[in-house]
Amino acid sequence: MTTIFIRTLLFYIILSLMLKLMGKRQIGQLQMTEFVTAVILSEVAALPITNDAIPVSHGLIPLITLASLEVITSYLSSKCVRFRRLMDGSPIILVDKGAIVRKNMDKTRITLDEIFAEIRAYGYCGLEEIQYIILEQSGKISVVPKDEYNRVCPQDMQLKVTEKGVAFPVVVDGKINTPVLKDIKKTKGWVLNELRKQKIDVEEVLFMTVDDTNSVKVVKKQE
Repeated sequence: MTTIFIRTLLFYIILSLMLKLMGKRQIGQLQMTEFVTAVILSEVAALPITNDAIPVSHGLIPLITLASLEVITSYLSSKCVRFRRLMDGSPIILVDKGAIVRKNMDKTRITLDEIFAEIRAYGYCGLEEIQYIILEQSGKISVVPKDEYNRVCPQDMQLKVTEKGVAFPVVVDGKINTPVLKDIKKTKGWVLNELRKQKIDVEEVLFMTVDDTNSVKVVKKQE
């Protein structure tokens, strides 16, 4: 049992480091090579963990090799367009100017039910409102509406808006978020001063945010 525990801990740390080295990407955005690598890594790591007859090195060597191949492949993809298209493919148009491209749907094995489901998911009523539907390299489907059905934005109405940016969480659950403060070039003293203005102690705060316009929002913990 001790051996299995130590091996599990070892491979957990190694896999975490390797995945960090390979780069962050949401699971839904994995390219084909990244998905294959992730599946194989999990399988390769499982064998030496559960079978103590397999030397640890027999698990480490494949892991390091696979991670290195993925890093090299990602680097080549970022530098060479042809190699990137070979490995990741290209976007495929499923609906072109409102007309279904049957050969591309057959090629990708996408059904009409899936097309209509994506249209509804994007908030549109039917195909007559759609200009393009594209299957991206990641496997996600993008829906581009016709201009007449597009959402109205402030620019269309010639309205001036103030960019608020992101609401940065500077206090979470009564704790000051130092890394975020460093990113937005503010200090703990600034946080405490803002809370002092509202007569609130930092321990009472559920979360406190500030955006690019220095607009502060504070929500206290419930009693």
